[in-house]
Amino acid sequence: MSKVFNRTIRPNTLSITFSSTLGNIDRICDEASRFLDRNLKDMEEHLFPINLVIREALTNAVRHGNRLDPEKKVKFFLKIERKKRIRIIVEDQGEGFDWQKAGESPPMANDDHGRGLAIMANYSSSCCYNRKGNRLVLKKKLVSEY
Repeated sequence: MSKVFNRTIRPNTLSITFSSTLGNIDRICDEASRFLDRNLKDMEEHLFPINLVIREALTNAVRHGNRLDPEKKVKFFLKIERKKRIRIIVEDQGEGFDWQKAGESPPMANDDHGRGLAIMANYSSSCCYNRKGNRLVLKKKLVSEY
């Protein structure tokens, strides 16, 4: 069983490649929170929605993209951009999915899946996939709500 967790920190950038296990998701959310807190001021009000979006993106990559195969890797990239904006990229080694079709109808209240896409779209400034559907790019503008 492969146990990969490679982290690279550069100015304004956090990059992690990891084995597709659900246990790594909490670890990455913690790393991302610490990274943002160290590099940006007044992050308290933004940490919950950012972590929610990261958690949904990573869960989709591990569970649906790589089908919980620990031999497959997920790439996570977080960059602090100018004007208090962040960019998050999550890429898995799966076959991808038809993201255009998946976003056509919102999930029903009693569905046990399908909320992740709606959550990511709601809590990010922009949300887009590559053509294949295995690479997600999220952008979030960090504007104070007060």
